[in-house]
Amino acid sequence: MPERKFPKPPDVLPVRLPGRTAGESTSSVVALIGHVKEGLKSGRYTRGDILPSEAELQELYRATPAEVREGIDHLRRAERLQLHDEYLGTYFLDPGPEADGLMPADELGRRLVQLESHCAEILARLEAVESQLAQRGRAEA
Repeated sequence: MPERKFPKPPDVLPVRLPGRTAGESTSSVVALIGHVKEGLKSGRYTRGDILPSEAELQELYRATPAEVREGIDHLRRAERLQLHDEYLGTYFLDPGPEADGLMPADELGRRLVQLESHCAEILARLEAVESQLAQRGRAEA
């Protein structure tokens, strides 16, 4: 039985790709692939960043759905994109097998702060649910 995938939550923000400029002579596919690879190489994008949706990529690169799919397929074969296991049609960026696996310290610090913020939010939600359950239990008793 296939796994159920969910829509990407609105607070999961994708990276900002530059898109195709008016005077750019390369094809939409080549521009998309080049921007992703260059961004990963330079460290502007890091492992786990989310790629914009296919519809957003079509608009950014003035590309057809087939062209965007071709670019995504190429990046997946090059191990620069991985399909997100939980969210429907969502890809996350991956620097690929030749990356040394080290993240710059400032980026690591930024990600740690972001993770701590998410954990605090989850904890607050959990405490609210536990409080509601406790109130329900007292009301039923």
